[in-house]
Amino acid sequence: MRHKLIRLAGVVSVCSLSASSCASAPADPVWGNSGPSSRVSTSATPISRVPTSAAPTSAAVPAPALTTVPPTTAAAVRTLVGLGDSIPAGDNCPGCATFVDLFGQELARLAGNQVDVHNLGIGGWTTADLLDSLRPGSVDAATVQNADVVTVTIGANDFYPQLQTYLAGSCPGLDCFAPVLTDLQGTLTAVLARIAELQAGRHAQVLVTGYWDIFPDGDVAQALYGRNFLADSAAVSRQADDVIRSVATATGARYVDLYSAFRGPDGTADTTGLLSDDGDHPNQDGHRVIAAALAASLATTPAG
Repeated sequence: MRHKLIRLAGVVSVCSLSASSCASAPADPVWGNSGPSSRVSTSATPISRVPTSAAPTSAAVPAPALTTVPPTTAAAVRTLVGLGDSIPAGDNCPGCATFVDLFGQELARLAGNQVDVHNLGIGGWTTADLLDSLRPGSVDAATVQNADVVTVTIGANDFYPQLQTYLAGSCPGLDCFAPVLTDLQGTLTAVLARIAELQAGRHAQVLVTGYWDIFPDGDVAQALYGRNFLADSAAVSRQADDVIRSVATATGARYVDLYSAFRGPDGTADTTGLLSDDGDHPNQDGHRVIAAALAASLATTPAG
């Protein structure tokens, strides 16, 4: 979810959900193929719940069916906008239907009308990048202004400049990331305040997700960095999620917990079966889990 791709201003590409693959970016020397990261606009159709061939491991959390959203909520939805990094962008998951698309399909099914889905996720983006994209007069700002539901998945890339410092042992453990947590709180607050400003009088649902992990996880991370890294990464990810949750709550948005969705209620489930071969981005089952968590959150959000 971490490496920035060059953004092509004004380019909107359409990726069919039934297509076997989407255009891919060149392979990254460390994290592998980052996959499709261009902007995507689609019209949502009913969601498919056919499982992928790559099943989760026995200890992993299975990909659930989507929770039913109350018709009174869904009926008001005509436009869904997904904001964030390479997770909504669907990086390193060629041919996948992203969670933004899947969530849009469920909303369309329940509403009984077409839901326009604008997936504005870009691989490598930080909270500062997202804030800049919402500046007055931008295309992204205009798109958010007309949305009925907005999803926000951002913040993991903010931590990557400190990762090498941590791995080199140049700072005391998780203290490496303390300044990033402070900066994340301020910048994410500005992002959500800007969305609220753009949405003035419209009362859109704003759903802000956390992360199962801000760094690689599962078998891949253990092979690369060892068990101590997994424990530290989970700990700093919980700290990041706490910041994201507190900011979302303070600004009137709805926080969506992906840590529990991927790791189970006790936080111990193996996430490997929900991740792509880079150990970093969700595979198709992972995207289904995120879409289900969003639908469950919206189901408990009062309409209007």
